[in-house]
Amino acid sequence: MKNKQTALTVFLCAISVSLCLCGCSSEAAINHRDTETQSLQAVAEMALGKREGAIVVLDPQSGRVRAVVNPEIAFGSAFPPGSTMKPFTALAALRAGIITPDTQMSCREKYKRTHVVDSCSHRHDLGPFTPTEALAYSCNYYFATVGERLKDEQVSPMLAELGFGQITGIDADGESAGALARGRWEPESAVGEGVYLQVTPIQLATAYAALFNGGKVFKPSFDFQQGKTPLRQIHIDDRERQVLLDGMRGAVAAGTAEKAQLDSLPSFVVGKTGTSTPLQGFRPQGWFVGVAFPPGMKTEPADAQLVVVVYLKNGHGSEAAEVARSIFEEFGGKSTSKDTPKNASTSVTVNQVSEHVTQRIPLEDYVLRVVSTEASVENEPEALKALAIAARTYALKNLGRHSKEGYDFCSTTHCQRFEANDPRAEVAAAVNETTGLVLRDDREQMIDAYYSASCGGITANLKTIWNTDAPVYLRGVQDHFCHSGPHYRWTDIIASDKLATALRSDPRTDVGETIRDVSVSKHDTTGRAELLTLIGDRRREISGWEFKLIVGRALGWQVLKSSRFTVSRSGSAFVFRGGGFGHGLGLCQEGSHAMAQRGQSFQQILAHYFPGTRVSEDAETRRRGDAEVLGRGDTATHPALLRRRVSASHFQLTFPDTIGQREAEHVLQLLESNEADLLRRVSSAGIHVSIPSLEVVINETTGDFVGRTGMPPWAAAATKNNRMELQPLALLKQRRILETTLRHELVHVLIDSMGGGQTPRWLTEGMAVHLAGEGKLIEREQPANSMSVEGVEQALASAKSADDMRRAYAVAHKLVKELIRAEGEGKVWQRVAERRYSVNVAVAPTLIG
Repeated sequence: MKNKQTALTVFLCAISVSLCLCGCSSEAAINHRDTETQSLQAVAEMALGKREGAIVVLDPQSGRVRAVVNPEIAFGSAFPPGSTMKPFTALAALRAGIITPDTQMSCREKYKRTHVVDSCSHRHDLGPFTPTEALAYSCNYYFATVGERLKDEQVSPMLAELGFGQITGIDADGESAGALARGRWEPESAVGEGVYLQVTPIQLATAYAALFNGGKVFKPSFDFQQGKTPLRQIHIDDRERQVLLDGMRGAVAAGTAEKAQLDSLPSFVVGKTGTSTPLQGFRPQGWFVGVAFPPGMKTEPADAQLVVVVYLKNGHGSEAAEVARSIFEEFGGKSTSKDTPKNASTSVTVNQVSEHVTQRIPLEDYVLRVVSTEASVENEPEALKALAIAARTYALKNLGRHSKEGYDFCSTTHCQRFEANDPRAEVAAAVNETTGLVLRDDREQMIDAYYSASCGGITANLKTIWNTDAPVYLRGVQDHFCHSGPHYRWTDIIASDKLATALRSDPRTDVGETIRDVSVSKHDTTGRAELLTLIGDRRREISGWEFKLIVGRALGWQVLKSSRFTVSRSGSAFVFRGGGFGHGLGLCQEGSHAMAQRGQSFQQILAHYFPGTRVSEDAETRRRGDAEVLGRGDTATHPALLRRRVSASHFQLTFPDTIGQREAEHVLQLLESNEADLLRRVSSAGIHVSIPSLEVVINETTGDFVGRTGMPPWAAAATKNNRMELQPLALLKQRRILETTLRHELVHVLIDSMGGGQTPRWLTEGMAVHLAGEGKLIEREQPANSMSVEGVEQALASAKSADDMRRAYAVAHKLVKELIRAEGEGKVWQRVAERRYSVNVAVAPTLIG
């Protein structure tokens, strides 16, 4: 303790020097600082060390400066803010209606502006971004494209309200006003680059404070007695603020600030990194702005407690985030890093139901306790390893399962059974040896790693149990290994009056005072009761799994151990003969034990129960789930990236979670069959060409489609380069144009590939209508007056409505039809291949009609 006090004395001497540079009394400043503020100052100085840069620590509820390092830079120097400007760009775009919280846009990996290319540094397999996800991964393409659509009058007044382009009024000589050039909004400003927008660290701290303190813009001050009357109050809609909060939480959990591990701290920390180019020079400069909220984030998003801004000359945003970590650790209490295993990558919050206690522990400690509890009698090392990997994968995939209650997991079978016991040595060894190992599918996404005590000879199909589309690894596999287990077969005899009483506990099974018959009206392919019919005073139908749960809750979980059963009547009782214990999905623990006894490795065990998956070594896995889900992690409430992918030889289909796997695979089959047919037609003309690999995106809503493509809402699809964007699948099916739309767009891709993008629109659209079989529907839309080829070209380029486009399509189709009649289809393909025309082809919409 004495050593710590000595260290603080040294740091406080440094504080007095810094504050003199601010033009204020060092003695008064120190006297006005409480102990915590002194500690924050000391830690901030140590964190920055000898690096050139500045740190500002601000109380967002009063504007009080709680620490500053290098005030001459923090207050007197302005720089391009880089990606720390993106939350403000998002806010302006949300207010202007240019995007909504659900608007999605696919990243093209780089955004070209005058003499400069802004490349995106995030992974390029993440699929289309919402604003939340674009903030988390700091997508330059997304925000520069949004910036193109923003007008100066939609952005500059808002930035001015937040304090940019003017001094904050802090008591310091030589404060810079930065730069906010009115009337000069450019896409580069949207990503925090260029000469038109420059900010000081103190401006950035004050502006971020306003985002998360309820819209209050304070004059920053060193005064301990600083009042709480803001300079001005601005309105920020709760929904808009939530987008920013979710995006910045995503940045620290799985995005650009992930390496700093700020999401493992006691406080709920959100943040945004930025790496910008100085106006003079070429070395990057790094920014990080972090905001701390109460632990668990149970309060309103306007209850920010601390803002930290780090600026590093010759640095990167991720480095700035790591500098900020120790400040947040000091603010939030004792650092958790010392208690976290070296190889642990995150932590979880667990509510121990029986003790009414919620605690945060490192992920690997959680896995250790789960395996110790779930496998209390298991002694086979390979079986323990298999269970540890399944439990870890389940935890990472389902982080935030109880986010509304303020924690990740409960300690019951609803999540994973958890007891704070002392694990056996063999359990600890199994968990330690598999640290960082998870299960992934063929798309490299973490799987739903379910497990149960016994499957009874065949694992369950997810579709039957929970009525949701099942991935291939959860459709059931034969399991001969669990035949020797204690729960392989069982028989339960339940008196009819006792069963009737149990069924009356739930309105879905309440058939009255007596029950006359219970029968399984449908078994699934794994032998589980998919549908039961109950007959008493009333008739009821219910799924086998729900029936099992209702009876179990009333009579105890040892009765009807699974839904894999048959039922018969014996006098005044019903006889249930079944197999297995639990839902039966995924890993069967009794079968895994037998496999391990026979010398099978944990890899072989997992491959058997989760076919088509693989064990992946990834020490950095955290906050990622299916389709690299953002927002399942920690206790954040931000929406998940509910998109999935399926692939074929030439197509990668991205689709929302509202679409079933089977529907998506059907779309893939349509794409493949139509591609093959079109290639055959071209080949018959003596032309050899291939369609490039395509990314096909099914949008969840028409608004998403319009926002992502810029096309009108009456367009069914749009294709540009190697990406095809589709309207919602339900809409295309409802209008019975799914296959014709896919075929129409494939013609576009094929002609662009053959003609090098030089084929005129009338030929492209005419061929697309003809080959998609849309001609008969469109012929009646002929315009009253005849049109020249040039007129058709112009009409296709300038259509303002669906009717305009129909008429233009009709004439284009007529021209192509006449050309085919005169020359034959093969000759028309040759025209395209020989590139006889010079009119450029642009993105052309397919008509919904």
